[in-house]
Amino acid sequence: MPEIDIAALMAPLGPFERPPSIAVAVSGGSDSLGLGLLLADWVRGRGGQLIVLTVDHGLRAEAAAECAHVAEIFTAITNCSAHVLRWRGEKPDHGLQAAARSARYALLVDWCRAHGVLHLAVGHTAEDQAETVAMRQGRGSGPAGLAGMAALRPETGVRLLRPLLPVSRPAIRDWLRSRGQTWFEDPSNALTRFERVRIRQSLGVSEAEQLRERARQAGHERDRSERAAAALLAGAAQVHDSGYVAVGLGPFLATRQEVRAAALRQVMLSVSGADYPSDLENILSAVACGGHGAWTLGGCQLQVLQDRLCVFREAAAIPAPVPVAPGWSGSWDNRFGLRVVGGLSLAAGWAINPLGEAGLRQAVDRFGIRLRRHAVPLAARLALPGLWQGEHLVCQPHLKLGEGLAAWPTPRHTVTTCGFTVAVGRPHTIYSSVPS
Repeated sequence: MPEIDIAALMAPLGPFERPPSIAVAVSGGSDSLGLGLLLADWVRGRGGQLIVLTVDHGLRAEAAAECAHVAEIFTAITNCSAHVLRWRGEKPDHGLQAAARSARYALLVDWCRAHGVLHLAVGHTAEDQAETVAMRQGRGSGPAGLAGMAALRPETGVRLLRPLLPVSRPAIRDWLRSRGQTWFEDPSNALTRFERVRIRQSLGVSEAEQLRERARQAGHERDRSERAAAALLAGAAQVHDSGYVAVGLGPFLATRQEVRAAALRQVMLSVSGADYPSDLENILSAVACGGHGAWTLGGCQLQVLQDRLCVFREAAAIPAPVPVAPGWSGSWDNRFGLRVVGGLSLAAGWAINPLGEAGLRQAVDRFGIRLRRHAVPLAARLALPGLWQGEHLVCQPHLKLGEGLAAWPTPRHTVTTCGFTVAVGRPHTIYSSVPS
């Protein structure tokens, strides 16, 4: 019988609780199904629990039955449970595969967070890694991108695990066959309008192995840089509850270029909530040369202020207003958790929108706030969430304007790849009342 040593694959991804509780995304394809069954054996041997999450994207008529079959397989296994998650709402005409991926991860991560599950495993294989590196290579990615997918990565308070990255798809399928287990074939995996499918069909065995070897080498270098970047940020970064990060310029410039790049990349991902980092070469060069302007990139605005490199959310990049009603709660802009509180009326027109220039004017004119010299720069205030009714600002909790909205930091990405926030800004006074 073909063997896959799941204990050896999981060991570098720990530590885990005793007993462990692991969620795994299973579509019913060979890779994810194999991972789910391997993890079922792994958690059972440790007295733990496996939670199988399968997503029905609503894109194929067969999907509901496939999800039900996955749930049936795993609910019959000791120490396993299964849940079907559904992507509801309108589907885009363009960029469907990327939108489905984003929706899938959002559903998976949100479920894990809501149920207190720290670990989410996904079934990416060695072939997926080679395809990812080929795609990034074609886009001119730097060393960090060419390292491919990481085996362990924090994602909105959940540890995303990829145990099967060293394992080939044929090996997984041989293992499944040895257990008499069949799997589903997703017809979209043959559609050449998708870039990944074209890459998959064009890669030869030798070229794929070369790409994986490149990823391994680049991955070691990325790991070293990220560890050094985490140490830099732990000592030099302040993460402010108003949604921005400030890094001491002296310590930042004292490190190697690749460490500065890794640190700034992770900070920008945390502030913007983006999926992928931007090309930072020009900004890093400008900062190293003593630049003191403002730069906009990747949904962020960067400024050098008082010997600190500050990374703010770009207010203009924040998505459209979020309609809300009394009692609403949810995530906003991948930075804050919000909850509408108090006895608001049931009238229409409530929405969450950035404070912006209009909100700052109302803070002065309607709420009697005198904005003076303080620790939070203008760029941070512009991107704060406000509760609006039509064109009237009702509440902004960070500035203590009005009532009706509670806010707390919930960044999609942590400021370091360690998986937690390493520093918190000191309390500060950012407004004063106009004397009556």
